[in-house]
Amino acid sequence: VTSFSQAQLVEDSIQMLPGYTNESYYSMSAGEEENISNTTWDLAFDLTGFGASIRTNEHTGTKVYVYENGTDWNNVDTTGMNWNTLHNSETTWAIGALDQTTDPANPFDIGWGVYNQVTHQILGDSIHIIQLATGEYRKLMIESLIGGVYTFKHALLNGTNEITATVTKNNFTAKNFAYYSITNNAVIDREPANTDWDIVFTKYVAELSPGVYYGVTGVLSNKGTYIREANGINPASAVYTDYNIDSVINVIGWDWKSFNSTTFQYDIASDLSYFVQDQSGDIWHIVFTRFDGSSTGKVVFAKERVSLANLDGIEQTSSLAIYPNPATDHVSVIYNSSESTIISVLDITGKQVYTENIDEQGFVVRSISLQDFTQGTYFIHISTPSELFTEKLIVH
Repeated sequence: VTSFSQAQLVEDSIQMLPGYTNESYYSMSAGEEENISNTTWDLAFDLTGFGASIRTNEHTGTKVYVYENGTDWNNVDTTGMNWNTLHNSETTWAIGALDQTTDPANPFDIGWGVYNQVTHQILGDSIHIIQLATGEYRKLMIESLIGGVYTFKHALLNGTNEITATVTKNNFTAKNFAYYSITNNAVIDREPANTDWDIVFTKYVAELSPGVYYGVTGVLSNKGTYIREANGINPASAVYTDYNIDSVINVIGWDWKSFNSTTFQYDIASDLSYFVQDQSGDIWHIVFTRFDGSSTGKVVFAKERVSLANLDGIEQTSSLAIYPNPATDHVSVIYNSSESTIISVLDITGKQVYTENIDEQGFVVRSISLQDFTQGTYFIHISTPSELFTEKLIVH
C-alpha cells in the first residue's frame, strides 16, 4: 500500500467480532456507519416500491425448503423430507430464498406467491418449512403483499403456537429491508439508511461450484453502489477507466483472501483491488491488506479517492423507463444519458440473454423483440462508464 498517493491514502478496518456475529455497514467517504449483530433475525422483507423478495438469515444457519406436499396448512406432513435447501441470491438483493421457486410457465409467479395484474396484489400460494438456528422446524406461509403490507403466518409443524404477523413498508424510511425474528415474534429495524452506506462486510452463503453452497465471509455492495474489479494487476498500477462496472452485488465478494493451511492464516491476493463508485458518484480504490479470520472478524484495508464526480463531469442518467411492463412481443427501453450505454437483459438466474451497445447520447428509445424470450421475470440493465440502472421486466 505504500505505492499509493500518501496525501489521499487512508487505512481503515472493521471488526465483525469472533465468529462473524456482526456485520459492518460501511461508507467509503464516512467510514463505518453501523456495526450490528447479524444473529437477531430470521426473515428480511424487501422494502423497495415494487420489491417483494424475502431473504433468510443464512449467516445463522437458517434453512428454508418449499413444502412439496401441497398447500393444506392444517395438515403439513414432513415425513421423509428430503428437499433441496433454498438460498438467497448472492448476485442481487432482488431474489431471496423464498423467491427461488418461480414457475417458468407463469410470468406472474414470484416464488412465494403470484402477482395479480388487475388488483396489483401478490397472494401467497406455497408453504415453506424453515429450520431456525436453534434446529427447531416451523411451517411458514407468506399470505400476501397488499398495499405495501406483508402478511404471513408461522407455527410449529404440528400446528401449535401459530402466529400471524405483518411487516408494513411505510413504517421504514430509506431502508432496503425490514427484518423479522420468528423466535421472538418481533419486527426489527436494524439497517442504517440506504443512502448512508456503500458496502457491507458480512457472512453469507455462496455457490462455490454448481450445486455446492458454503458460508463465506466477504463484502456485498449496496443498491446504487457500483464496483469495478482490477484483477491480475498490481494495485499501484490499476486505473479505474480500464475496467467495466459489474452489475452484481458480490463483485468484491469473498475471494480476495485464501486460507493458508501451512501458516493457518489468511493470505491476501497481491494482484487484486477494486474501484467502488459510491452513491455520490465518487470513485474509491480499495485494497485489502489483512484478514484475521473468525478469531476477531477483523478486516484491514487501504482506500483512496481517485475520482470526484463533480470534477469528472459525470452526468447521471436522468430518466429510465420500460414500456409495456408486463410485455409480450416487444418492450421499449427509454432513457436519457450523456454517455454511451450498454443495454443488457438478464433472466431470473442472472444469465445474460440480450445485450446491445448504444453509442447514441441524449434521449434514447430502443425496442427489444421478446419473440425468443420465455415467459418469466427479467432484469434490464442500462450501464454507462460511470453508472448502472436496473428495472424489472415481466414477460408473458
